[in-house]
Parts: sequence; C-alpha cells; structure tokens
Amino acid sequence: MAEAEIIVDGKKLEYEGLFQPGELYTVIDELMAQRTFDKNEYRNFEYVHEGHKQIDMELRPYKKLSDYIKVEIRIKIRATNLKHVEIEKNGVKKKYYHGKVKVVFVTYLITDYENAWETKAFYFLARMLVDKFIYKGYLSEAKAIGVSVTNEAYDEIRSYLNMHRYKT
Repeated sequence: MAEAEIIVDGKKLEYEGLFQPGELYTVIDELMAQRTFDKNEYRNFEYVHEGHKQIDMELRPYKKLSDYIKVEIRIKIRATNLKHVEIEKNGVKKKYYHGKVKVVFVTYLITDYENAWETKAFYFLARMLVDKFIYKGYLSEAKAIGVSVTNEAYDEIRSYLNMHRYKT
C-alpha cells in the first residue's frame, strides 16, 4: 500500500467579492500545466438555489517524480452565495459572480504509489531502510517541490482574487 505523508496541511485562502469561477479554474490549470503537473479533477458540483449558486470543486493535480515518488496537491474550492453581477467598464459589459470563496490546500508526498514494494514482508522492510537512509535527500527534494508549488498556487490564486477587489 502506498504511503502518503502530508507536507502542507490545510493552507486556507478566503475571499469575498467579485470573480469568475471559470477564470479561477483557468488560473489553477495554467499554473499546474507550467509546473508539469497532470490534471485530475476529482469533484466539480454546482448547486443552484433560489437567488444564488454554490460551487464545490476538488482538484488533485499530481506529478510523478519517479516510479516511486509522487506529489499530489488537493485543492478544495467552495464558493457560496454566488449572485450574478454585470459590470460595465469602458462601454463593455462583463458578467461576474459576487460571493464568498474558500480555497484549502493539502499537499501529499506519496511513496510506492504502484505498490511494488508491498508483495513480501522483506520488501516492506527494505523499503523502509531505503527511504530512511538512501532516498533521504531525494525525498526532502520532493517535499520541497510540493511545498513550493503549493505556495505558488496559493499566491497565484490570491493575486487573481485580489485583482477583482477593485473592479466595482
């Protein structure tokens, strides 16, 4: 069984104001493509209530650093009380949503994700020794990659959302 270690636990970003959910998704998607993470949209729901909407989305982009190590970032987005707003600027009308957005990041370092070392008890012991002594530097480098990409995604989303703060 693969072993998952949490390297970023529950980094949160909250925002209330104008934004476009499609653009928010695009910001995340482009950043992960630049960092060569594979796309994995785990969940995407839109609930329509009387007078407002709610969006629940979970993205799980991942990057296989080798046949043994994988970094996975879970990005949970919940947008509530979304209401349509049209803004006219320089004679051009644009449609936005006004509401609350909460983004939570959890980053995992997953080792032996193909379960190659789980067939026999001796292999399991060997894997523990290899992780502890031989792959120690490689694992810390993989953790650093996960943390830096998570922080970069956090900063990018925060910049996008703050960009819309002054559009009214």
